[in-house]
Amino acid sequence: MSERIESGTLVEAGLAAMSRAGKPLTKLPSKGRAMLYAMSNGETVRMRTCNDHLLIVVADRPSAEAKLNIEGTDWLLLVMPEVERSAGKIVAYLLPVSEVDAEARRTHREWLSTDPNTKGQNTTWNLWFRKDAPGKANDYATKWARYKLDSAVDVTDRAAPTQSGGNVKAEVEESRKRIAAAAGVPVEAVKITINFEG
Repeated sequence: MSERIESGTLVEAGLAAMSRAGKPLTKLPSKGRAMLYAMSNGETVRMRTCNDHLLIVVADRPSAEAKLNIEGTDWLLLVMPEVERSAGKIVAYLLPVSEVDAEARRTHREWLSTDPNTKGQNTTWNLWFRKDAPGKANDYATKWARYKLDSAVDVTDRAAPTQSGGNVKAEVEESRKRIAAAAGVPVEAVKITINFEG
């Protein structure tokens, strides 16, 4: 499978897509990793990025009344590479949070009604944009086509290293993260040295 596109690169592409759609965003203060923005009309937007064609919704508990990590804004801006995990064009959807919330809850209830082999701690609920994904929560590319931003934003230049090595720092940081995860050590424990002289 191809390399992942950095979240920061997808964020930049999402902001560009919103600007091209005539809905520029202004960053709002937030706690933790939440990416919160405001549109000029005062409506709020939570941006989410994913290298795969899915929206991951996390619940604070497995029950139907759970609080979901998409709540608290008017809109959800989902930004993904057009081809999963590949540099090039992106796709972005500006989704009403109320609709995403309802769909996440509905598909989770339907999945639970099948009596799945689970220990009951199901707090990660996925909505897939591909047709070939789990049946109860798939094909959101078609279902939510009306929310897709008409965007030709291309992340190739930002995601691919250049001949002059312009993206070496980002590549090293991503490599450190992957090595740390594989070795089960903190990222700070991984040191990479590059000898450009051969």
